[in-house]
Amino acid sequence: MKKLLAVIASGVMAASVLSLPGAAAASPPVPVAADHTLEDHAEDAAPHSHGRQAADRCHHADEFTPKAGLGDRVCAMGNGEFKVRTPHGDHVTHFDAPLAEHKGVRDTVTSSAITPLAARSHHCATDSYRIQLVYMIPAGAPDASSTMVPLMRQHFTESNAMVSNRAAQYGGDLSLRVACDSAGRPAVRVMRSGHNNSDIGAIDQEVARQGQRITGQDNVVYWGDGGCGGGVAYGSGDTRPGVENGVNNAPGIAVVYGRCPFTYMLHEQGHSMGAVLPNTPNSSGAGHCNDDADVMCYKDGGPRSGNYRSNVCPSPNGNLDYYWDCNVNDYFHPTPPAGSFLATNWNLASCANRVVYRPTCGAAPRAARLPS
Repeated sequence: MKKLLAVIASGVMAASVLSLPGAAAASPPVPVAADHTLEDHAEDAAPHSHGRQAADRCHHADEFTPKAGLGDRVCAMGNGEFKVRTPHGDHVTHFDAPLAEHKGVRDTVTSSAITPLAARSHHCATDSYRIQLVYMIPAGAPDASSTMVPLMRQHFTESNAMVSNRAAQYGGDLSLRVACDSAGRPAVRVMRSGHNNSDIGAIDQEVARQGQRITGQDNVVYWGDGGCGGGVAYGSGDTRPGVENGVNNAPGIAVVYGRCPFTYMLHEQGHSMGAVLPNTPNSSGAGHCNDDADVMCYKDGGPRSGNYRSNVCPSPNGNLDYYWDCNVNDYFHPTPPAGSFLATNWNLASCANRVVYRPTCGAAPRAARLPS
């Protein structure tokens, strides 16, 4: 992508795919679409030869076949999008490669562009409405938890600071809810996978097998410790502004392959929390936005990505991930103007988002307490 992938919802659920890694356990994943434009996928995106119209595509079992990097039941929908059938429902994906400068990156790549304002530290949550960090070791790969666990904590701390700082700029006191260890640090569960299948569905099933696919919990998984191979997430196309929004109770899954800039974690987590809605003012129509320099925006080839502009929120230092919702009008505003899009649609900064902590909001119903 600019960094990650594109997706839009078919019904309620969607998937965001930055790249489609191969199965190698210890080496960096190989994106299926690396260095290719959407036109390069014309053959994959073409309709199956069943004589069906686009609107009637991907509803029939005979249209779903194996596709490397996506899964065993995949259907090409056209325009570079694929429907992936999983045990937990159908997900629509649109993939692209990571930025060229991020390929193979094996350090933290912190951003000097983030200046602390009145950032609130992360909130340690003991119920299931929280983010759970997971370092997953592919079968047969070495255990790099001594470096990956502190790296993931650092990435989460930076992600929380970016979100909290943005809220503070607009009068909000907000932080991310996360599972913590006994010292109050973001907890990282270390899991060894029973396989080396890096498809998001296979990783989600492995998380479930190890007891962490829990209602309301967003699992953020780092797969392996290779160079940056991109990321993928299931998101939501639910526009409802209240706590009834489907993103609150669906077990979330976001995957980062290897060691990327921290904004890959934040971007995928953004999809898990419900960004970017297809009806948002600056939507690409494929899960991202058209304003740069924004963590959730990039020219993803969606039906409205022709409206992409690089001068809407220009970065003062060239960092394409400089802003979290650069004009606070697409997916995040702690105090949206009455009648605005984010006041009447799903807003990641809303008190209705159960994965954020806002001390000024009333208590929302929570799931049963869980062991830390």
